[in-house]
Amino acid sequence: MVAAPGQRVLQHLLWAEELLNYSDVACRREFEREFVAYWNQRAIAKKKRPDVFSLSKPGGESREVVYYIDRVNGRIVLADSKAELVGWLRNSGSNPSDREVLPTWLLRLSRPWTPKDYPEFGRDVLSQLPEAILRRVLAPGQACPLVFEARTPTGPAFAAVLLHGAAERELVKGFRGMAKVPMSRILASFSGRAVQRCPVARVDGPWVHGRGHDDDYPAIRSKSVVLIGCGALGGSLAKLLAQAGVGTFLLIDPDDLTPANVARHALGMRSVGENKAQAMAQMLRRDFPHITAVTPHAKRFQWLAAREFEAMAKADLIISAGIDFDGDAKVDAWRRELETPPPHLCTWTEAHAIVGHAVLLYGTQSLIAGFDESERPLFRLTDWPDDGKALVVEAGCGNLFQPHGAIDLQPTVVLAARLAIDVLLGRVPTSCRRVWQGDLAAVALNGGSATPDFSASNVVREAAWY
Repeated sequence: MVAAPGQRVLQHLLWAEELLNYSDVACRREFEREFVAYWNQRAIAKKKRPDVFSLSKPGGESREVVYYIDRVNGRIVLADSKAELVGWLRNSGSNPSDREVLPTWLLRLSRPWTPKDYPEFGRDVLSQLPEAILRRVLAPGQACPLVFEARTPTGPAFAAVLLHGAAERELVKGFRGMAKVPMSRILASFSGRAVQRCPVARVDGPWVHGRGHDDDYPAIRSKSVVLIGCGALGGSLAKLLAQAGVGTFLLIDPDDLTPANVARHALGMRSVGENKAQAMAQMLRRDFPHITAVTPHAKRFQWLAAREFEAMAKADLIISAGIDFDGDAKVDAWRRELETPPPHLCTWTEAHAIVGHAVLLYGTQSLIAGFDESERPLFRLTDWPDDGKALVVEAGCGNLFQPHGAIDLQPTVVLAARLAIDVLLGRVPTSCRRVWQGDLAAVALNGGSATPDFSASNVVREAAWY
């Protein structure tokens, strides 16, 4: 129901009256609960400040952290360690030198500041730093970011300031080089200048994946997935698993992206001409720079080197996505010969992507057991006489393609991704298969016929493996 204008005005006046009559205790409680919101309101104008990104994990004591000033992208990135910072930056396309990674300080506040506590000048925060850290973090002519963590009633929150001091040429006057300038002179040059208050955007994995409330993320991040086939199905699956938090990928595909691929591929036109595995690896690193590792192999599965097969054998899950029957058979035979085979998830669609399959195999159970002599799955839900409209010849060329789009493919991507996450979290104890049954009427419309098991539209079903 929509309230009348007079009623809405009255309600806002009542809220304002309530706020104006808060006690000092209630005001402080409000400022602490909404620490980030009030801090951001008092921050300097966006056009006058860099973005501040933090990889630092909440909790723990006040401590030394590291940062990099990324002038190209107008941002400062902070992290708990140099290795974590450099890894994130390189994934996102920056390549800092050792001398560009600098130390600073993360100050853990005993309680969130209220606006009257916010630092105005350098001295308001420098007095809270250990004396031994001052010379390490204050560099003449270099803006110094300091980050603060506060524990609020709804969880940890971060804020930052930028400190500015005198240029080196000013400080060195009367002294034989910077080494001779006393710390008190350097400190004084930062102490009297106004600070720049900056919002902090957290970019650490636990925050990106669920704002710190995804209990599954630590387990997912530690898992490794091999993905064989980075086409329309595999590429979308890789991105979805990265969005779910999977930390390590090994991507395998020998093919390059063509313009005809882009309408239903996770990659776009800017990647045309590039190998799909390599382009997907670059996309995952740049879109999710907190990811642990992504390794591409631009070749067929059977052409991998011995050391590459060894790496695959140690993965937590092997996925073959939308590759041909011969490729799946080779993966199946190799995996079953291993002493401790990783689980294998094989996913594909039937014609027009009306039906999608995801088969999960543990131990030495064979994928081929579910196929007949014509290399067709025993559990297929559609048949297409003479391929019907299932395959179309590309104009002016002998190439064949399946005429379905990205939207048609998405239910199968989600089906496979959900099964993959369930496997990685130990929720599926035995081999099984899941199937997406789309629009039953679309089968006949496209010249096919449905089997008796295809009796309902838009459902997911699960069955035991053979």
